[in-house]
Amino acid sequence: MPRLFLSVDMAGSTEFKARFTGQGADGWLEVFRTFFSSFPLMLAGQIGFEFLDDDATPSIDVWKVMGDEVVFATEPTGAEELTSILLVLQRTMRMYEARHFEELPLRLKGAAWLADVDGPNIQIEIPELSSKNGAHIDYIGPDIDLGFRISKFSRPGCLTISLDVLETVLGARNAASAAVYIMGREPLKGVLFGRPYPILWMLDAETAFDFLPWEVDADPLMAAALRAEPASIEDLRKMIADMRLYLKRMHGRDWAPVSLT
Repeated sequence: MPRLFLSVDMAGSTEFKARFTGQGADGWLEVFRTFFSSFPLMLAGQIGFEFLDDDATPSIDVWKVMGDEVVFATEPTGAEELTSILLVLQRTMRMYEARHFEELPLRLKGAAWLADVDGPNIQIEIPELSSKNGAHIDYIGPDIDLGFRISKFSRPGCLTISLDVLETVLGARNAASAAVYIMGREPLKGVLFGRPYPILWMLDAETAFDFLPWEVDADPLMAAALRAEPASIEDLRKMIADMRLYLKRMHGRDWAPVSLT
């Protein structure tokens, strides 16, 4: 069953903590403690609100915490549910920033990718040494690696998404609720045999990039995004088809669409 992984990371956290060098953790600890305890609860609340009229509410769990990043895992039951989850995540990020970061030099950035743990990826149980009965669930595989590769290209206020996520969104009845921007291509270690991978940023179709002026000044990619238009469905589908053709013709690999049902 494919799982959707959602990464939310704090941008500017390293510089923020460096402000308090020599003062211990008292200056910054509460900010991070609040994030790791409150953001998952806020996301769960927004998910519940979004799916209030549905028969079931998606379960989104914290998979792991790494540094200033929290990664969630969930099992969407269809393309529409996946798309709604992504939009809810972005809305929650905006809400959290408005509530907690208004006077702090911190932003939230996100990434989303799919991994089928019944295919090339695996799920393993790692015994918790401090517990007699507990075990930590971990995931390993090329799609997990891909997710962390593309997350390096995340920027504040939007989601970086994988090609599998993009193709799923394009097949959803609520696809028009999302806007996807093609922000270039970058070679990713161990991905596509060295062929540059598309950098895709997703927004709610009703919102715009909300980069701060100094962020834009320091990052050409963010500056380019402010001048960009959302990619057309035709261009996005062609990009996927071209990548599928490349893998088949050049490397004999079939890249099948992800099925969530």
